[in-house]
Amino acid sequence: MSSSGAPIGPALPPGESIELPEIGRLFVRRTNGPPGSPTVMLLHGWTVTADLNWYPAFEPLAQRASVVAFDHRGHGLGLPTRKFKFSDCASDVLAVADALGIDRFVCVGYSMGGAIAQMAARAAPDRISGLVLGAASTSFRGRGLRAVRFALVPVVAAVSRLAPMRLRHWGWEQTVFNVIGTGLGRWAQTEVLKGDPQAMLDAGTELFNFDSSPWIAELPMPIAQIRTLGDKVVPDYLQQELADAVDGISVYSYRGGHSSVVTDFDSFWGCLGKALDSVGVPAQSTSAGAAAPDPSSADASR
Repeated sequence: MSSSGAPIGPALPPGESIELPEIGRLFVRRTNGPPGSPTVMLLHGWTVTADLNWYPAFEPLAQRASVVAFDHRGHGLGLPTRKFKFSDCASDVLAVADALGIDRFVCVGYSMGGAIAQMAARAAPDRISGLVLGAASTSFRGRGLRAVRFALVPVVAAVSRLAPMRLRHWGWEQTVFNVIGTGLGRWAQTEVLKGDPQAMLDAGTELFNFDSSPWIAELPMPIAQIRTLGDKVVPDYLQQELADAVDGISVYSYRGGHSSVVTDFDSFWGCLGKALDSVGVPAQSTSAGAAAPDPSSADASR
């Protein structure tokens, strides 16, 4: 804990507040990579923040590319929103690039961030030079009992709008405290609780309705996928749907749950490094691969 009583999290790169014309001010983290290296924009998953999703990745990524990360609307320090929409989040990606003077860049999206990355690439295929999609799919609804449960999210989101704000925040706090433990989890709790509870439910509705299968194959940029095998949040069969939808996609797999992007970062990094190579973000030095795992823990499935 800090002297103020706030939980102490991991070391993070510096950040700044930037102005997005006609949108608002947004807190962005940015690190400069080697001279002449491309820019990678990191897009985080549902309910978490960029810091929580990507804190292990900032340092190794900065050894091969410039890195930009920010919180999506209603999440963390993201822009406030009355109704969370993927289309707005995709527009924010491009607005951040404009504000920072970045012409072309690679999007790395994890889970929900993968859906937003796909939509940004569809909106501006001339700006996004490559996609890396982790624990993602062309659709998140699924089938069977999963689809039935997921169908309740839009209903809960609609009912939530009728509840007092204090009740919404209390319910969200109880959910977070029950899911996230102590230790580093105290910092994680703080990060997640920065978000707007209604935005979380609206984001769930967007995930329920998302379907890129009619158009993802038309995207012109190289696409790589990182598959988290055994993932219970985005099951293997949904991740396989993404692999099947794009001819020539580069697929890299390791066995790990949905939170393994943080809890088993070595395995995730082993795949991310290869995925970045495949979309035009090569390693700049041998130190960039120092965190790669033993080949037995992460392997290319294609």
